[in-house]
Amino acid sequence: MMVKRTSRRVLGGSGALRRGTGLLLAAALLLTGCGWGKQSAAPGTAGAPAAPSSGAVGAPAGNPAEETSGMVPVAAGKFRFVVMGDSRGSSNGTNEATLRALLGKVKELKPAPDFILFTGDQVTGGSTVAKQLASWKNIADDYMPVTSIYPALGNHENDEKIFSQAFSYLPQNGLQGYGRTVYAFDHVNARFITLNSNRTNEDGDYVIDDAQLAWLEEQLKGAPDKHRFVQFHVPAYPVGAHLGSSLDAAPASRDKLWALLDRYRVTAVLVGHEHNYNRRKVDASFSGSGYTFRQEIYQLTIGGAGAPLYTGNKENKGIVVGPKASYHYMVVDVDGSRAQFQAYDLQQNRIDSFAVER
Repeated sequence: MMVKRTSRRVLGGSGALRRGTGLLLAAALLLTGCGWGKQSAAPGTAGAPAAPSSGAVGAPAGNPAEETSGMVPVAAGKFRFVVMGDSRGSSNGTNEATLRALLGKVKELKPAPDFILFTGDQVTGGSTVAKQLASWKNIADDYMPVTSIYPALGNHENDEKIFSQAFSYLPQNGLQGYGRTVYAFDHVNARFITLNSNRTNEDGDYVIDDAQLAWLEEQLKGAPDKHRFVQFHVPAYPVGAHLGSSLDAAPASRDKLWALLDRYRVTAVLVGHEHNYNRRKVDASFSGSGYTFRQEIYQLTIGGAGAPLYTGNKENKGIVVGPKASYHYMVVDVDGSRAQFQAYDLQQNRIDSFAVER
């Protein structure tokens, strides 16, 4: 299935000048060319976007969905990455057998992925979470350099300080006071943004708070000619076991988040928490809290790297595939404006395949 997204004008400044600049950039990159694994800067190093100098926090002003921003051609580029999530289990906090089996499949991929995103709940957590994360890193490092893995903070390893120490190589370009749980990096023609979905509001509900929303908008706005992938653990739109206890428990906050993702037309939203695979299309029918969504954006729940599997669902709206209660991983191939997504189970059966044209 392919989602077609037509360009609209870029907000702010001279439209003709911005379009001309974007086209010149795309042409220049096309002349240089990109092969598998070729990148403008190593993920999380010199190519990482700088945090906003103002340090401003607070909610974006107005309705972010009033007009769609960032509508310039995606620059040329070609690379592959993998997404996994939720590997917690009983072997020192990890389902080691399943995680190793999946990583073994990933290691066999040709071409090899440049890196792995991990949507959270690496381990079971608790009082020994630091030891568990160290063990998890040792397992992962047997298959590819652990510094090539970019995790989100899950609710099970919910200690921001320990998480930041365990993954000390992650970019430290996010928000002050969040350690390395909020960060971004650029790779070839894409920007990858990881948020912390473990903060809660006064009612104890999970939210992406206003400080993160202000930072998120700066990151989205600063990548107008790139794919934008956004990763966090707790889903905005759960379908089963966590329905009513994820970001949906605070719908006004959730809708404010999604309005930003919609306005800047992200390529995909990657989450975990529910232990299955499902693809959910969020479109105008999900509009709420005074926000109007104009795009079709997939929320991809990738939560089957070893945690106990969840079967069944409580909500069907927008669900295109799943939920599939199977251990799995996702391969994403980016080629210019096109991103091809393919999910595979542990037996190498392809359980989903679709493309997004940016």
